[in-house]
Amino acid sequence: MKTKLLIIIAAFAIACITAQAQNPAPKMPLMIHVDGGSYTMGNKLGNADEKPEHKVTVNNFYISKYEVTFSEFKKFIDATGYKTEAEQPDTVRMKHGNRARGVYNGTWNMTMNHTPIPLSDTIKPVGNISWYDAVAYCDWLTKVTGKKFRLPTEAEWEFAARGGKLSKGYTYVGSNNLDEVAWYMKNSYGQSHVIGQKMPNELGINDMAGNHREWCSDWYRDTYYKTSPENNPAGATEGTEKVLRGGSWGSEADRMRLTYRNMGFPYNSAQDFGFRLAISGEPVAAPVQKTNLLDNLDSKGFVDIYGINFDIAKWDVKPESLPIIEQIVKYMKDHPTTRIMIEGHTDNTGSDEKNMTLSDKRAASIKAEIVKRGIDAGRMETKGFGESKPIADNATAAGRTQNRRVTIKKL
Repeated sequence: MKTKLLIIIAAFAIACITAQAQNPAPKMPLMIHVDGGSYTMGNKLGNADEKPEHKVTVNNFYISKYEVTFSEFKKFIDATGYKTEAEQPDTVRMKHGNRARGVYNGTWNMTMNHTPIPLSDTIKPVGNISWYDAVAYCDWLTKVTGKKFRLPTEAEWEFAARGGKLSKGYTYVGSNNLDEVAWYMKNSYGQSHVIGQKMPNELGINDMAGNHREWCSDWYRDTYYKTSPENNPAGATEGTEKVLRGGSWGSEADRMRLTYRNMGFPYNSAQDFGFRLAISGEPVAAPVQKTNLLDNLDSKGFVDIYGINFDIAKWDVKPESLPIIEQIVKYMKDHPTTRIMIEGHTDNTGSDEKNMTLSDKRAASIKAEIVKRGIDAGRMETKGFGESKPIADNATAAGRTQNRRVTIKKL
């Protein structure tokens, strides 16, 4: 009997270990501390719901450096079996008083064409998330980490987007040059992108402009600014829609200003609906290992990286792109035996031959920056290629052009 009991206990222990291995504990997300303070919220030159400008004071809080990613959200699904709003049949949605979806926009793990989200998208922000889905994720993460996660209020979101006490008064989140800080309609190629490729704002927060629109905790009301309390406003007490902020990869430039307000029914989702996290108060969030753009290189064999900037028709890496170089360097240091191929891409010279030459020089420039940071040049090879397109068709307002893609391949 005693032997049987030991066997049962051992089997149970093995089952628990196996389950834990299959559903590893989530990493603590990287949280940025925001010193509370006062600022002028809204925009007297904006839409009616951005007026009037009014003084707001918020307490100290934390906000996540990045939007919640596909891989992070998947851990929640795997651990709980949760079904998102987009996955619910219309019969279930209507039973709970929600509208039928009408047009199928995909789900968090399926495209509009009913095909699975590819592995390369795991460190892109998760999409097709309703407000209820985002709150459910926050509740789960609170339970498993012991930290009380929530969605930011709209006032906290705008304060953080402005750069908090470090604000330089930019029109967009972190710059007056939208291309430097955001994926939006002009430069996104109709899709979301890996987190953290654009310049961060004054507080070190990425992608608050563009990539995905982000849910806030507040109920939306277009006249709320006229009656908003000064201290820690939390939105209307009731409503039918929740606040969305930040614009997305599908937004036009005029919707990318940091004061622009958007809204959606809390049970609705769309390809570009995502979210980021917040924590109230003073306790310091646990340290976290930062997401690296090359995290999937081992499993996939290659990674496409966007967001490395060059002057038009030139090949020197621009300073704002060096954080991406640092991520490649970190990966190379963490994997000292790995060799890589750096493939440069460009298509804006009007000549295939010139494209080849320019993209090759850009790949070599990226390698040179990596070598400067202590990586052996013998661990890297370079090449370039591209197709003809109208000259400088991807020029930014600052006279720079984005390398449309850098591909890192494992040799």
